[in-house]
Amino acid sequence: MTVEFSPQARDDLRRAYEYVAKDNADAADRLLARIVRIVGMLASGRVRGREVTLRDGRRVRAWSIPPYRLYYRARADVFEIVRIHHQARFSIER
Repeated sequence: MTVEFSPQARDDLRRAYEYVAKDNADAADRLLARIVRIVGMLASGRVRGREVTLRDGRRVRAWSIPPYRLYYRARADVFEIVRIHHQARFSIER
């Protein structure tokens, strides 16, 4: 299965990494490694997040990676990361 990051998810990940790296580059690297590890688990189908509806109406699954929440869709051949959103910010769920 191919893993793809939407343009918004790529931007979310970049911003999260840069924000954490300002104070602690090692912590930013650990966050990135944790996200990559969880994406691998989710894409393999070993675990599944809960179903949610985003404010824009898209039905996706969500998985918490504190302090972030990862939103994704799994289709037959593509596992798409839709967003990586900080949980303390405004909700993007309905």
